Amino acid sequence: MNRLVCLLFLSMLVSNANAQETEKSPHYLGIDIINSIPTYLFPNRYFIRKTIIIEPYYLLPIKKPNRGFLIGAGFADGSTHEYSFHYPSQHFRGVYFRMAYEIKKTQGWQKMLRVGYGPVLSFAGYSGNYRFAGPAFGDYNGSFHEKGQVALGTEGYVAYDINLNKKLFLRLLIRNVIGARTKPSVYAQYFPGLGYGFPWANNRFLYSANFSVGLFHKVR
Repeated sequence: MNRLVCLLFLSMLVSNANAQETEKSPHYLGIDIINSIPTYLFPNRYFIRKTIIIEPYYLLPIKKPNRGFLIGAGFADGSTHEYSFHYPSQHFRGVYFRMAYEIKKTQGWQKMLRVGYGPVLSFAGYSGNYRFAGPAFGDYNGSFHEKGQVALGTEGYVAYDINLNKKLFLRLLIRNVIGARTKPSVYAQYFPGLGYGFPWANNRFLYSANFSVGLFHKVR
């Protein structure tokens, strides 16, 4: 079922983008080059630790001037930092998909500025332990393993593009993502592509804000 939803989501994105794209405008392939680095440099301070994150993008224009679509996919495999006494570190693995409608600014210093917004779809599994203090008979420890979890959300971002040459540019991006799990059960500390969970929000609400750097290459 998850695969079917994923295929329908991607086909909708691609068909919608292809129907509006302009042949004469440039298309770019990009990849995030920074997301994994802090998790290895600061494994005991960053919320997620030693996490592999691979996130490619495809940027294409549409017929409307100074507008475009940013289509992205991602894979994340890692674990969280120690969160609390009751919920120690959790391991997570998942894939996610993004699509954003992008607006290009054209005046003054804003000429290289981009603003975008759109949906996010994520599929993930995670596992971990939980612990509850038992003053009389010792602590109670248990474990869990969740597969096939689905989350939906939306994101907004502001990006600034720095041209390196005629075919390459560097993108500095600030992103905010908000979403929710469709069938929450046990508490998930982090959901790939969407962000951090909050135990007080019925194990459903997800949020993240982050900074990323992407390298884009002109392909046509």
